[in-house]
Parts: sequence; C-alpha cells; structure tokens
Amino acid sequence: MDKSSPTDPAAPLPQETRSPDYRQLFNLVPQAIALARVPLHRLEIFNDRFCELTGYTAEEIQGRTVTELELYARDSRARLIEALERAGTLSNWELSLKVRGDRIINTAVFARQVRIGEHDYHYLAFTDETDRRRIESHLQQTQKMEALGTMVAGMAHEINNPINLITFNINLLDKVWRDVLPILEQTDKADPQRKYGGLSYRFLAGNIGQMHHDMGIAATRISKIITDLKNFSKRTEITDIEPVQINEAVENALRLAQPSIKTAGVAVNLSLSDRLPRIMGNQHNIEQIILNLVLNAVQAIDHNNGRIDIRTGYDNGDDRIFLHVRDNGRGIAPSIENKIFDPFVTDRLHEGGTGLGLAVTYSLTKAHDGDIQFETRAKRGTVFKVSFPSKRKSRGARILIVDDEKWNRELLITTLTQERDYIVDEAANGVEACIKLGSYQPDMLILDMFMPHMDGLEVCRTIRNTPELAGMVVLLTTGFPGHPKLDEAAELGFTNVFFKPIKMEDLLRRVDALLSPGL
Repeated sequence: MDKSSPTDPAAPLPQETRSPDYRQLFNLVPQAIALARVPLHRLEIFNDRFCELTGYTAEEIQGRTVTELELYARDSRARLIEALERAGTLSNWELSLKVRGDRIINTAVFARQVRIGEHDYHYLAFTDETDRRRIESHLQQTQKMEALGTMVAGMAHEINNPINLITFNINLLDKVWRDVLPILEQTDKADPQRKYGGLSYRFLAGNIGQMHHDMGIAATRISKIITDLKNFSKRTEITDIEPVQINEAVENALRLAQPSIKTAGVAVNLSLSDRLPRIMGNQHNIEQIILNLVLNAVQAIDHNNGRIDIRTGYDNGDDRIFLHVRDNGRGIAPSIENKIFDPFVTDRLHEGGTGLGLAVTYSLTKAHDGDIQFETRAKRGTVFKVSFPSKRKSRGARILIVDDEKWNRELLITTLTQERDYIVDEAANGVEACIKLGSYQPDMLILDMFMPHMDGLEVCRTIRNTPELAGMVVLLTTGFPGHPKLDEAAELGFTNVFFKPIKMEDLLRRVDALLSPGL
C-alpha cells in the first residue's frame, strides 16, 4: 500500500492538521497535550509542555509511538484504550507515565477519540499529579501519626507502671533465691524426693537463675518498647529549642551507636561539610533521629562487608541542611516500602525489631519542620535523606573573605559561622577573589586592602567595572588608617572600612548592620 494512502497509520497528517496554528494553540494550554494516531498511538501533534513532562525533545517524539518511547508504565496503555473505547471520553483518568530516565510520574488524563481528516486520533491532555499526591500522602501520614500518637501515649502510660513492678520484683526474687538456695541444698540432702511446685531441687538449682535472667531481658525489651512509644507520642512536644550544629549531632550519635557498629563489624565513612549553618531544634532529638537511622542501617546489613556512608551538606537553593545515611544492606522489602514510617511495621520481627525506630524518626523530623525520604534497592541498600531548615540571620547571607593571612581568614570564618551562621567562603588573594566572583556572587565581601599580587584597591576597581556585582556590600579591612589608597577606594564608592586589629564583637555588629540595615 502506498504510504501516502489515508488509510495507512504511518501516513503524514493532512496539511490542515499540520498547520503551525495547532501547535501555537496547544502551547497556550497549561496541560501537556498530545494527539496520538490510532491504532499504533503514533505521536504526531503535541505541545511544548508535553516535551517538558516526558523529558524528550520534539525531534525524539515526533512520529514515534508510545510503545517505542516506552511511555506508558506497565499495562497503562491497554487500560486507557479499553476504557476510552468503552466510554468515548475520559476525565481525570489516573495514568502512570514512564518518562526519560525511567522515572514514573502520576498524571490525570482527559482523553477523547477524535477524527481529523481521514484518521482517528486520541486527544490526550495530561496533568502532572505527582506533587499533589505527595502532599496528600504526607498529610495522610501526619493525620495518621496524630491519631496513633494519642493512642500510644495512653498505652505507654498504662503499661509502664506494671512493667516497673515486674522489673523490681525480678531483682528482688533473684536476691531472695540466692539467699534461699543454700537452705534448699541442705533440705535436699535430708529429703532428696521433696518437690517445690512440682520441681526438684536439682532442676531449680540449674534453671532458676537463667529464668530470672530471661525474665529480666524480656522486661528490658518491654521497657524499650515503652520508651519508643513515649518518644513517638511526644513528637510534637519539642522543647529546649536551641541552635544545633548537625555535624556535632552526627558525632554524638555515632558515639552512642559505636557498640552496635563494632559488634556488627560495619565500616562508617563520614563526609561532613564544613561551616554549615545551624538548625533550630532540640539537640537530643536531632541526635535521636541520626542514631535511629544509623542503627537501622546497621540492622539492615546482613553480610560481612557492611558499610555506612553519612554525609551532611547545605542546599543553597532551599536554604536547608541535609543529612544522608546510606547503607549497603538488603534494602527495604517491597511489601512494607509504602508504610515504612508507620509504627510497628518492620521486616525484622524474627530478629526482635519493634518497627518503632523509623516511626519515631519520622515524627521527630516533622516536628522540626524537616523532611525525610528514602531510596532503596533490593540487595543494594538504602539511603535515607533528611533535611531541616537552616537557622540563618538573613536568608541568602553569603560572605566571601579575602585575606592573604590564613590565620586571619580562619578566625573570621569561625566567628561568622559559629556566632551568626553566615555562609562563608574564602580567597587567599585578590586574583583568587576575582576568579570566584566570576561565578559566585556573595552578599558581602570582607576585603583586606593590602595583599601581594593584587591588592584590595584593584579588586574594588574590578567590582566597580562589573555591573552584576553592583549590589554586593564591601567591607574593607586594613591596619593603616589614613592611607591614600583608602581615599582612592572611597572615590570609587567603597567607604565601609574596618580597622585592624579586629575585635570580633565589633566586627559582628558591623557585619550585621551592613547585611540587615535598620534591624
């Protein structure tokens, strides 16, 4: 059959349907629009939003079928076609798309079969529902946690009193048994056939001690569950809020986890970013989050080459501190993957797991306005990604320190990051500073006036000739008041000068005033 025949699905669209006006019209629609020719679902008309949604270019999409692009996840295409043929029109039909990179996104589709010229098409309008569903999922999780929190708080209270009594009595009975044992031994010599509760002296002497020990272990395990329940129920009761340095919390948590790490023979690799802003929270709670994630990672490793990687850093775009805990363990079982943060959900019941560790972690993270997500692969391990909003005196307050004296740079960096949580970078001379300013635009430049190779005045001239740096605050530092170069800098508009020797309290007040005028 000639390929130009109107009955051939591969034939080009009639001229009227290939008019540029169609694409211009489709590009005005906020949804991703595509016309797929029946029966092969060949994509011939689509808008720019469809390219953005799928991640493919127009050249990669044009004339290819959804099967060739592997665009529909699993059996989505067959279900869509069947439903469309049955109903004629679909509205808000849930459809999973597999876009570039094999990433699955959730969409809501409006679909209708239409006829253009001699051909039948499926008109498809996709709305990306991924973000909305994620928000709904988080909301449902939060509501579920609230309800469960109320319940477990009552459970913990009711169980705590009797378990304390049991623990006390176990210790008391063990002491009594040790005192009674010599008496029973003498009685047994006189009357070997005597029974105690139907048990012989020999049985009691050989087993009572172990029975007390086992009861103690069981009581301790119940106590741990109660503690976890109490921690879970207090997830919104975050008190003693203070600035917390995430790296310090990591180090403290690792000290607590060291016995478990050593017993399991797991190697821990740290990659902690320097000069991170602090987060506002409860130090103990933040350490508990990290400890739970580390212990969870240890327990997930079931081989002899265990490794845990812990990384911290700062996301400048979101102004958030992040923590990643990665293991090379067995991964999370698919059967519980969607409810891993629910209480009492675990694939380690046979190993003594309670399923409360991650539930507590989730609750404490949310109570700190944080976010926690994970990625897992069978037999390849899991990475938990936690982020918290940073404590910044002013959002985006970035400072570049330029000084040829290393000790002076280090002193300034320590003061500005620990006392004020500014984001600080450094340069050892004027040339290095200008190179960094080519791609990095800080809010403030603390600039030493007298340096070898390229001094502060030359840097000021470079800044004045670079319009992109016009909004940057420059604070000149020098030990030579009245030097002629200061007058030259002032003529260029650089009048903020701080004289050495530097008193850190005075410098902090000056920096704060320049970055937050009027406060």
